[in-house]
Amino acid sequence: MKIFDMHCDTISAIYEKKKCNKVAELRKNNLHLDIDKMRRGDYGLQTFALFVDKEAQKNCFETAQEMLVLFQEEIKKNSQDIAQVFTYKDIEENEKNGKISALLSLEEGAIYEKEPEMLQKFYNQGVRMATFTWNYENDLGYPNRFYNPLEKKVWSEGESAGLKEKGFEMLEEMEALGMILDVSHLSDGGFYDVVKYAKRPFLASHSNARGIAPNAARNLTDQMIQLLSNKGGVMGLNFCVSFVRENWKPQEEGALLSELIRQVKYIIHVGGEECIGLGSDFDGIEEAPVEIKNGAGLPLLAEAMEKAGMPYTQIEKVCFKNVRRFLKENL
Repeated sequence: MKIFDMHCDTISAIYEKKKCNKVAELRKNNLHLDIDKMRRGDYGLQTFALFVDKEAQKNCFETAQEMLVLFQEEIKKNSQDIAQVFTYKDIEENEKNGKISALLSLEEGAIYEKEPEMLQKFYNQGVRMATFTWNYENDLGYPNRFYNPLEKKVWSEGESAGLKEKGFEMLEEMEALGMILDVSHLSDGGFYDVVKYAKRPFLASHSNARGIAPNAARNLTDQMIQLLSNKGGVMGLNFCVSFVRENWKPQEEGALLSELIRQVKYIIHVGGEECIGLGSDFDGIEEAPVEIKNGAGLPLLAEAMEKAGMPYTQIEKVCFKNVRRFLKENL
């Protein structure tokens, strides 16, 4: 079963390790994802996010550019197995040649918030998806409320606030370029602004259902899932236990396959079987699902869905067909 995954933080994790003079390569590492693990997991496509923590970097644009150079170097070193994609035709070509497709995205609007030329440069370098926010307010808008049980405080209370003026400007710029809007991490108000003003389908690359896990405000409500689905969008199943498990508590073990499948079935019930794909958030989450452990274990998810009584056609859509269809229509 092929895997098309809409979000991981592997490149950012490799970048941080190299900054600390630790050995880290895309070919083989001790992270959730590397080429060897993706091969064993039968990956067809992985979206690699250039994730920047706005509060930890002096210049988000420059940091993301450094990550992009690292990404290009790793792709070049492993060109026999993986290739960057710019259009859907590139995905088809990689499938013919037996290569994994690598799609680039931006995670944190502060990377490009200052001027449209920044976004244009990333687009020219092959970035095809971008979020508006991460966990902090920026010039584009507000993140969704994030409650940290360990600190017992709310990071942001801007969940009802929508996009700022510059956020609307960047929305128009992204659509003019042909860049895909990613509403994961965006406030509820910002989500509804995207629904109202976006002219093209959009996605939520790594967000689950709030109807099951309400503590994770980044998850989508039933209404949001329906609106995203009606717009032709797709959402990616996030493997992070706090976004999967109802009444999650800190220091609990990672998500179980049964819990991931519960999320999938719920989302299908609410939004239909066309709107759900994978957005693992590998290397951006601390605990991988217990039975899966890393990218090599993805076939276990397909097997578990089959054992849970899901039709094979639905399993295909979840694992790769919905994301591939979305990219065929929008990339």
